[in-house]
Parts: sequence; C-alpha cells; structure tokens
Amino acid sequence: MSNQLTKVTEQLRAMVMSGALAQGERITESSLAEKLGVSRTPVRLALAILEQEDLVEGAPNRGFRVREFTLAYVKDAIAVRSTLEGMSARLAAERGLSDVHRETLLDCNATIDGLAAKTEHTQEDLESFSRANETFHATIAEAAGSPTLTRLLEKDAPLPFRSAPLLFALKEEHVARSIRQSAGDHALITEAVLKGEGTRAEFLMREHALIPMRQTALLMDLLGDASALPLRALVA
Repeated sequence: MSNQLTKVTEQLRAMVMSGALAQGERITESSLAEKLGVSRTPVRLALAILEQEDLVEGAPNRGFRVREFTLAYVKDAIAVRSTLEGMSARLAAERGLSDVHRETLLDCNATIDGLAAKTEHTQEDLESFSRANETFHATIAEAAGSPTLTRLLEKDAPLPFRSAPLLFALKEEHVARSIRQSAGDHALITEAVLKGEGTRAEFLMREHALIPMRQTALLMDLLGDASALPLRALVA
C-alpha cells in the first residue's frame, strides 16, 4: 500500500470513527478528495478498504454511505468475534506457546491485575489497560499460528465496539468491575492455554469476548437510546 493510500485510509477511518462523517451520511469520491486535498484515485481505493472493514457501504451509481452501527449489528459482530477469539485460544493451547508468548501474556496479566486492584481509574489507567488488553489478545492470536484467523481478526480491529474503547464511555463503577472481570478471565485463559487445555481455553475465551456485549447494553442504558451507537463515545 502506498504512503498516500495509507494516509488517506487512516484519515477517512478517523473521520468515520470520530463522527466527522456521520452515520448514514452519503459520501462521494469527489467531495472527499476535495476535502482531503488529494486526487480521487486514493480516495476510491481507501473507500474500498473501509467497505471491507464494514465502516462504509457502497451503492451502485450512488457512491458510498457511512454505515449505521445499530445495536443488532453490534451484537452480531461481537458474537462472531467471540467465536474467532475462542478458536485462537484453542489453537494456541493445542500448539503450545513460545517462551516469548508466555512471558508476554504474563506481563499483560500483571499490568491488568495492578489496575484491577485500584478503586478509581485515570485516563492513563484506561489507556494502559487498553494496551495490555490488546497485546494479550494479539498474542493469543499470534500463538494460534493461523493466518486465516489473523486476517479475520485484523479486519474487525477498526470497528468501534471493542471492549477496551467502550470502557472510556462507562461510569467508574462499571469500569472497575469490567477491569476486575478481565483480570480474572485473562488469568483463567492463560492457565488453560499453558496447560494445553484447548476446549477449556476456547470456551473461556468465547465467554470473555462477549464482555463488550454487556458493556454496550450498559452504555445504551446510560444514553437512553438503543437505536444507533454514537461512535464518538466509543472511540478511545
């Protein structure tokens, strides 16, 4: 991917995630190219990438439209991801961890355990949790040794309903509870993977990966609107 295409893709993705391009908004190559000060070619290619990521939808002869992230859509996507994450954990357990993977998981767990012991969390704490959580899951996926699974999980990565970003929009009592639950889940998943217990690791990870479902429901209760998710509130 060229540097210009990479830059344009990142800019458009950020515009969708921040709400600069509103859910349901019709967008065209020409208008975006003018706004970004580039030709239509990188915009066209970037929109194709965002369409694969389910951030925009293409319509014949009508350009593109920013996807609306309804609660039903989010629930389906989270359920699919939990299945993929579970498969990664099973494969990692069955194939075994390298020393590097093992140490990385334990380091992530130590970081999250420390955060779980706190009763109040700063923005820096949430960012630290987000990094440790992402590294934990990425390490499990890498240890699974499946390029197909890796591609599918990477495709999901830009979407705005991952567990860690959701924490930034929740009240402190829910944040503390979620971090404690993540700490406990990670410890059990790590134990199962290290012992080579594939089936147990898979089901523990699948249940753990459904945490965003409960966090999304909490957020909808706070907002009083379950029709469409406000991406700005969900992006860290």
